Amino acid sequence: MKYTYLLIDFFTVVMPLVFSFDSRVAFYKKWKYLVPAMLITAAIFIVWDHYFTLAGVWSFNHRYTLGFDMWSLPLEEVLFFITVPYSCVFIYENVLCYKPKQWLPERLGSILIFVAVVAGVLAYLSIGHAYTLSVTLGMAVLLPVSVWLLGAVQLEGFVLAFFISIIPMLIVNGILTALPVVSYDDRQNCGVRIGSIPVEDFLYGALLLGINICLYEVLQSIAARNSSGSNKMSRADV
Repeated sequence: MKYTYLLIDFFTVVMPLVFSFDSRVAFYKKWKYLVPAMLITAAIFIVWDHYFTLAGVWSFNHRYTLGFDMWSLPLEEVLFFITVPYSCVFIYENVLCYKPKQWLPERLGSILIFVAVVAGVLAYLSIGHAYTLSVTLGMAVLLPVSVWLLGAVQLEGFVLAFFISIIPMLIVNGILTALPVVSYDDRQNCGVRIGSIPVEDFLYGALLLGINICLYEVLQSIAARNSSGSNKMSRADV
């Protein structure tokens, strides 16, 4: 059915969008930081997606799309880079708001740096497999950057949000890869799948979430510093 991918996008975002107005989380108040973070990240992933589509790393079955393409990608794939990050950052904000205590080790940053080193080694071993190489290399870069940019609370929120998001990821990516809406050239990945989902998709999802969160938090930090600076100037003027 040609509306399949569009419906997947819709059902991915509809509940997070509705509950964005929850009085405690009040996610809608942070849209001004989220929107630019999503647009910047979407641009990165659209370029990546466009190149890999042209290279045949993956392809799309237009039986399940509306037939409108942008940069060689179905419109629904472009929307994917808005609906999925929105929903995942919504999970992240709820984790920060509702988690009752510290869940992860205090030395989480050191653990993530170690994982980044392992990802770098895997990237080296994956030369010749474009999808595996790109996601492992991306993780080798993202994790140290996230440790540098995010505080302990935000870093834990990112990790927990990713693990929680695996549940909807199994559903969404499971449908996309089982029909399939998206087909992969297994010569470009390691050949390991969870159900019908290439294991690389989970690292791809972590990159999508991580870059969005890093930009989202940086924009909030900049706004907070600017607000603090303005307040200091106002007091000095008095």
